[in-house]
Amino acid sequence: MFAQNMNCEAIISFINQKENQIAHLNLQDPDYIPLHFLIAQDVIKELQQFRMNVIPYYSECKMITFNQLINKYDELNLTIQQKHDSLEWLNNNVHLLFYEKACFEYQINNEEDGKYLLDRSLQYNATFPNAVLLKLNKLLDNNYFKESLSLLNTLYYEIEMDDEQEKQAIEFTDKFYDKLYKTADSLLKVEHAAEALELFEVLEVFCQNLPTAYCNDDYYHGVLNSKAGIYDSYIAIAKVAEKRGNGQIATHFYQYAQDYLRNNPHLGKGEREKGEREKGEREKAEREKGEREKAEREKAEREKGERVKAEREKAERVKGEKVEDEKGFAVLNFVEPLSSKELKEKYDSMVLQALALCIKEDFSASYKIFSEAKKLEDCNCFETDFRVNLMIRELSKIELK
Repeated sequence: MFAQNMNCEAIISFINQKENQIAHLNLQDPDYIPLHFLIAQDVIKELQQFRMNVIPYYSECKMITFNQLINKYDELNLTIQQKHDSLEWLNNNVHLLFYEKACFEYQINNEEDGKYLLDRSLQYNATFPNAVLLKLNKLLDNNYFKESLSLLNTLYYEIEMDDEQEKQAIEFTDKFYDKLYKTADSLLKVEHAAEALELFEVLEVFCQNLPTAYCNDDYYHGVLNSKAGIYDSYIAIAKVAEKRGNGQIATHFYQYAQDYLRNNPHLGKGEREKGEREKGEREKAEREKGEREKAEREKAEREKGERVKAEREKAERVKGEKVEDEKGFAVLNFVEPLSSKELKEKYDSMVLQALALCIKEDFSASYKIFSEAKKLEDCNCFETDFRVNLMIRELSKIELK
């Protein structure tokens, strides 16, 4: 690395560089300590090589004398050795520095920075008891029960604790069981069975795997009651869907309930009998529903046949009249037969229209309308107007001329 004939400028540059590196070594911030410990080791090696390869062959120059060089080297070497020793201790205990800083941040209610520093402490030493205990309490405060359970295993099976730490571990275990059970039981009481089951199962693992005297059969009954609640929720959803006419969803949830019973036989004979009974009632209801739907279809078919027959008979009674469409083409317009009252009104209107045309001396049009009015008299359903025969007779004379 070093040439024996290094010139003065290179030597001064090297000394200034190492002096600057040593001055900037950080002994306060735990985030920098591991890196700066490595830097201190490198600086020591470089100074040793400098002493071996450069100093014995140094030729004095005006920039620095030999004595000045020796003094500067001794100064740098002493300073770096002191800082290296401090950094070595700090590097071995950096988890403690992070832990102490985390405690301070939590004391001033800075939860975010406290969590970061506590996690950093555990990164450097995952079995540091104080950090593990603090982390457990913070997890429990935020209801992170599963994460707490995993860390509890680390605490009991991987960590050596002193008397005070063991006392804190016992206190935490008591608090953990109590909060977990009460939270799960509260969820069960408000019919959140699935969420309750998840917590009771965590409690089950806790009681089966950890050395604790706090567990009893309560957690097992909680597991059973939660599973029964889940079964009941499937049935309840199915019944609501059935009531609202959504048979597909109802069928699916009834099947979920049966599958859940089959996968959880420990729910007991009562639940299975209940499930079978409800299944029988459901099948009976489906049969009755099918019979009702069949009867409704048959009724609809009969009514449809009656409507078709009535329309056919009606069509046979319809009177066809030739009219002209909007383009002047003759079309057959089927209309309902007019009642006696409607025929009389039409008859009277035609008579008045024909008379008006006659006054206007439009004899041809008047004759035609009187002739149409005459046809309406064939129904023999209203009193006729004598003027119709009279005007037809007189107008025919005019037409014949």
